[in-house]
Amino acid sequence: MPSFAFSSRFRENQWRDFRRFMLEERRDATSRFLVIDAERQRIGNVNILYELTDTGATEKRVGISVSPPESSLAKLLMAYVALGGNPFDISMFLSPDRSVEIDGETVNDQPAGVIHTLDIKYSYDQGVADGDTNLVKFKGSRMGGGRIAAKEFEILAITSHARKWIQKEIHFKRTRIEEQIIKLCDLREQLDQEVGDLLWATYGDMQADQDYDTERYNDSLTAGAIAYFFDSIFRVPDKAEIGKVSYDDTADSGKDGSANTDVLGGFPSLMSDDDSEDNTAL
Repeated sequence: MPSFAFSSRFRENQWRDFRRFMLEERRDATSRFLVIDAERQRIGNVNILYELTDTGATEKRVGISVSPPESSLAKLLMAYVALGGNPFDISMFLSPDRSVEIDGETVNDQPAGVIHTLDIKYSYDQGVADGDTNLVKFKGSRMGGGRIAAKEFEILAITSHARKWIQKEIHFKRTRIEEQIIKLCDLREQLDQEVGDLLWATYGDMQADQDYDTERYNDSLTAGAIAYFFDSIFRVPDKAEIGKVSYDDTADSGKDGSANTDVLGGFPSLMSDDDSEDNTAL
């Protein structure tokens, strides 16, 4: 079994071993961020500019920006355009949590927000029928609903014949580059999430060009706060620290203080160590 495979049931020595590892890793958060950020800059970022109205953003795409200009995404998009492609055909590149400031007011410049189904219909004889979504592009009602019409098989045969003689050209000039662009965008999104997790865990102590967002992150789930939470369950906290959250960056795994049996009894899945388990986290 892996060293840190435990989740909701563990002993104090298991927690101490994990605690030491977690706080040691927190020391390296800045260098880890710099490596991730360099990779993000190499990949680049794509933003679609949507038409804005008094009621919000529509699905009409009016522009596109790619930064930095020397990034991999910028080069791929230039190659795609050189081969006759339209960047608007690749993806909607939606960023639901993004906002911009216009005339001193913060607004979401993305259409629809989070994509979701408006309605799903159930029936005993037909099963589940797809409902419309809040994006015009995916509204089943635009083509008569979600069921396959009889004429659709005829259309399928014709479009398949239209593609057959240019399949290699479609793959080379469109599909292959589109897939590369989407994969890079997915990787960029994963790296952005990793940076967010780093910021959250380190409570903003990480030296980065991004600030700790108090509205986005819960202070009680930073690495320091979690360490204090479990420490105070297993051991009686120092009186000077009671009611405070410890952000001490030391990685001491020693069992300081007396066993907090009263509190530990309220957490049946957490266990003190047997004498035979003092030297292992297994």
